[in-house]
Amino acid sequence: MAALTFPLICGFAALAIDLGSIFLQTRQLQGDADLAAMEAADHLENPQAAADATAHANGWRYPVTADVVTGVYAPNGAIPASERFVPNGASPNAVRVTLTTRADLFFGASILGVSTIPIRRTATASAAQEASFSIGTGLASLQGGIANALLGGLTGSQISLSVMDYNALASANVDLLQYSQALQTDLQLTGASYNTVLSANTSQHQALQVLGDVLTSEGQNQAGAAMQTIANAASASAPAQLGQLIDLGPYGGQDHVGGGSGVGVGVNALQLATALLEVAQGGRQVQFDLGATVPALSTVTAWLAIGQRPANSPWITVTDSNSVIVRTAQARLYIDAQLVPAVGLLGVSTVDAPIYVEIASAEAKLSGLTCKSRGAPEAASLSVAPSVGEIALGQVDTSQLNNFDTELPIAPATLVRTPVLTATGQAEADLGGADWQTVSFSASDIQAHATKTVSTDNVAQATVGSLLGTLNVQVQSAGLNLGLGGDAVAPAIETTLESAADSLDALLDSLTGLLGVRLGYADVQIDGVRCNDAALVA
Repeated sequence: MAALTFPLICGFAALAIDLGSIFLQTRQLQGDADLAAMEAADHLENPQAAADATAHANGWRYPVTADVVTGVYAPNGAIPASERFVPNGASPNAVRVTLTTRADLFFGASILGVSTIPIRRTATASAAQEASFSIGTGLASLQGGIANALLGGLTGSQISLSVMDYNALASANVDLLQYSQALQTDLQLTGASYNTVLSANTSQHQALQVLGDVLTSEGQNQAGAAMQTIANAASASAPAQLGQLIDLGPYGGQDHVGGGSGVGVGVNALQLATALLEVAQGGRQVQFDLGATVPALSTVTAWLAIGQRPANSPWITVTDSNSVIVRTAQARLYIDAQLVPAVGLLGVSTVDAPIYVEIASAEAKLSGLTCKSRGAPEAASLSVAPSVGEIALGQVDTSQLNNFDTELPIAPATLVRTPVLTATGQAEADLGGADWQTVSFSASDIQAHATKTVSTDNVAQATVGSLLGTLNVQVQSAGLNLGLGGDAVAPAIETTLESAADSLDALLDSLTGLLGVRLGYADVQIDGVRCNDAALVA
């Protein structure tokens, strides 16, 4: 019995030991293939040499052959995993490496008559070349009273922060991935992807409160305290709608991101808070009283209407494609300013100056990305189409400000009204279309989170001062039409408006700048670039 079963026992022993040995050796080869693929993806300028060096550095007993194929990898969940890598292509971003060598046989050598068999393993790695960019305001200067009034209007509560608080917020950056993870903890979600967290049922109050906590945990205490003040004023029932603002692109489906240069997506804390509050007002309007906070203006009341973001466009995105466009929301701003009259307007207590601004959407998309290769610095460029619209001095129906489906008629405004005279006036300046313009960001620009402004290239700068050049003032006294030059009243009204033009311009810049929807402009920023950090994809 023993003699008869001995060959069978040897066969099973050979099968068990040799298969286990082959499995172990193929697993080791797979690890080498993984390393070779990532090294080749890190050196797309010469992937074959990188793969060969890695394969030969691991000390196999037998020669190892590396077959390298470059191609394009698309991290698209809608495409089957086996089809996401396409060999060749004009701009390769991935490498498929196949290592071939031989594995030792032991018991099987006496049965098969050979001491080795060929083994082969394949790995695919992609070099991450992505940029995160946003469209919004540069926050060049802040006035506490105006910012308080605007954020108070957006939250529906009273906010009282100092200019120092706002400057602290304007200079504070927060990493979106870290913020998303903190929000996940606060929402008590487990193993959720970034997209799941951002789309979760979160209130404005909670989203801003977590943002303040993240700032404080990073040592930005004044910014954190200021953000908590804004959070306390925000609604605890209105949704934050973070998923509409933030598009994390290839990171969205992950629940964490590994290390490497440029993994973080840093954004300005005040811009994020303002965008969060702004998107909640889409299709609505708010009214707020600026009082006498603006020099040369006795009182100012403002109405703001914010439209929905077109095509659900995000405020910030992470992408390697020029097909993703970020856009600002359409907005309408109407301010009614009371001016102190100039000499020559005896008996007139104030001059009314209603200014209407309609701002179309500005948009931006990635147009170029240069990663470190042979010593070249990182750089990126955006294609930007500034906002267009119009600015006018005239009367509008404030109840229709939020009806963006129809054009808002502008009527002559009553500038002065007394028992003995009435003065009306109207002026309009339209901004024509704007072509896409390219703006470049150097490595130092990206590192400094520099904001660059692109203006319409086919129209003059839209300001109240330039608007007054088209002003037509009509004065009626005792039933007689005196016309523009028929009396000293019209020139005195114009002088009053001209003296307040700079203050009105500063007010408009502050309000539209905080919203990131300035007339005739687009402020854009590269928030981060991730270059050549290879990752296994198959």
